[in-house]
Amino acid sequence: MVLVVGQNSTWQRTYRMTELRRGTVNRVQDVLSSAAGKGANACRVLRFYGIEHELLAYAGGPTGNKFHAACVADGLLCRFTSIHNETRVCVTLIEPDRCITEIVEPAPPITPAERTAFRQTFHDSLARASLLAIQGTAMIGENDECFREFTQTAKSHGVPVMLDSYRTHGRLALQASPEILKINQDELGELTGLPVQTIGERKLAYQHIIDQYGVQWIVITRGPQGAEGCNGSMTVHACPAKIQPVNTIGSGDSVTAGIIATLVRAAGRFSELHGDGHVFRSALAEGVVAGSANCLSLKPGHIDPEHMNTVRATVHLKDV
Repeated sequence: MVLVVGQNSTWQRTYRMTELRRGTVNRVQDVLSSAAGKGANACRVLRFYGIEHELLAYAGGPTGNKFHAACVADGLLCRFTSIHNETRVCVTLIEPDRCITEIVEPAPPITPAERTAFRQTFHDSLARASLLAIQGTAMIGENDECFREFTQTAKSHGVPVMLDSYRTHGRLALQASPEILKINQDELGELTGLPVQTIGERKLAYQHIIDQYGVQWIVITRGPQGAEGCNGSMTVHACPAKIQPVNTIGSGDSVTAGIIATLVRAAGRFSELHGDGHVFRSALAEGVVAGSANCLSLKPGHIDPEHMNTVRATVHLKDV
């Protein structure tokens, strides 16, 4: 079972606009409401692959109830920690020229008792996990060390960790040496303090992370340019054909799920698979396939099988 820590639940409202004008009335063409946030998005794609999973998240108030119900309706396996404060709402505005604007509410604060309850759920679920994925940001009221604690606990139980977080909680989690780090190119630059515009610069940044934190796989998403990965002995670029995106929200989370699905299907422990160049290349390619297919759907973390097949035929792998 893949255990996904996606603490920061989101009720997502996606608006397609005929136009967006500041300082006046704007009318919406289409509205889609869905459970979102990095954890829910990744789990929705894991379900598409048929991968057993469990999402751990906080949810509160009527909005949290809607989030919970939508996850269940999508077939996600979840364990929620109930909180007093309301789950946040985020809005995505999509204009006809495919310009996307996000309006993101802050996370609600949690209490010490709620934090303790989440920890208990985490320890209960970890006993059944084969891989831990830590997604996004932690809640207000969590301690800065929480993701590092989750990583250390998982590793002490022989459970490999994939980290998709880079701010305070993610930086500290790196000190516990997660096996896989997945962030985007801008985050790579912020995390390392190094320039990352050229392949030569990014290789230096990858080596810096490998040397300093003991990470074994690094995957960097690069928007329309696909993704790049380094496993310490090779650096590979995976790029799809140019597509006309419908909604790019959730694409990075879909990349995460595609990588995880490849590892699960490889049917071996990460300690045995991480040095296998074929598995590494396949995981990177599948991540890009899933991320690109997500762009073709309005709902974040939703993949149409037909889109998946179309994109898969176009992905090109190149050693760089």
